[in-house]
Amino acid sequence: FTRLLAPGDGAVAPVTQKPEPAEAVQPAPAAVQGSLLVLYGSNMGTCEELAHRIAEDGQAKGLTVTVDTLDSHTNQLPKEGVTVIVTSSYNGAPPDNAAAFCQWLQNGLAPDALKGVQYTVFGCGNRDWAATYQRIPQLVDSSLEKYGATRIYRRGEGNAAGDFDGQFQAWYTPLWGALAP
Repeated sequence: FTRLLAPGDGAVAPVTQKPEPAEAVQPAPAAVQGSLLVLYGSNMGTCEELAHRIAEDGQAKGLTVTVDTLDSHTNQLPKEGVTVIVTSSYNGAPPDNAAAFCQWLQNGLAPDALKGVQYTVFGCGNRDWAATYQRIPQLVDSSLEKYGATRIYRRGEGNAAGDFDGQFQAWYTPLWGALAP
């Protein structure tokens, strides 16, 4: 994969903790052996930065990793491997590179259209915008489940008005262990 943007943009405090060196990273659990798809919806770059961090760790664990926008996988989520989604909301609307994906989910799918898809979601937001906080991450998470996908790890939330890095770490640190069967 290729990093497309510089880390951080000031909208959300950049993640400061570096991933473990590749030689110290444990192999991927059996549940994700093979492939990892990391999708992001991001206007300001924070979600993209987190997606690349997750992807780098996945590569260090020996996985075949793809990083891309949510829109690039509209109507084409894989039924093999695991999909990790990192997205934000902007005034309750999806990021520019996640609008088509969210529209696809909202248009309605067959009840089991996403059966076989394994996923987890981390949402970025700011609790100061209480009426729309985590709207898109919640929409993505609940829609995937509604259409038959399997949530394999709890949805995480990062609040830019709080300890965003600590909240991400609390969600992310146990992620790899939780993916084990």
